Amino acid sequence: MDWKEIYKQEEPEGSTLYEPIVYTEKALEHFRHPRNVGQVEKPDGKGSFGDPTCGDYIEVTIRVDDQEDRLRDVKFLIHGCAAAISTSSMMTEIAIGKTFHEALSLTDDDIVEALGGLPRRKQHCSLLGLQALQQAIGDYLLKRIMFREGIVKTEEEYEQFKAQQGFFSQMHSCDGSCEKEKP
Repeated sequence: MDWKEIYKQEEPEGSTLYEPIVYTEKALEHFRHPRNVGQVEKPDGKGSFGDPTCGDYIEVTIRVDDQEDRLRDVKFLIHGCAAAISTSSMMTEIAIGKTFHEALSLTDDDIVEALGGLPRRKQHCSLLGLQALQQAIGDYLLKRIMFREGIVKTEEEYEQFKAQQGFFSQMHSCDGSCEKEKP
């Protein structure tokens, strides 16, 4: 059965949540053997997204080719479910080598399709990596402007400025319902 057919199936009457959690072979491969896990040493940009209290949280670091504004390396650290791990792994594979415009144009559907599909109730996981990647690119661009304009002169000054201003600190609010079945 094609993964898209799963989403067209009718839920049985009286069921509030009926869908088997079935992952494609590609999604399972990225879960079992995630690519680009870790942190880029001395990253050009950093982003994070999620809520560590509910278990879905990701940090993304990037290395940039300054000549072409292209992502040379993308790595991630994540605390989350199988879907969060596999979508984040796939996101890094898709993003590496992309220009900023191309990377910022990626959608959660691109990630889900590259994995061959995900169960509907797990598709929100594909947003974690993309949100953190967008923040990492934004962090890099802000840092570049601030150094160019002389607002900051060192990495430490930049990190202090970010901490004081609260930049790039975005959490999603989660009541945990994304991981449990409803009665």
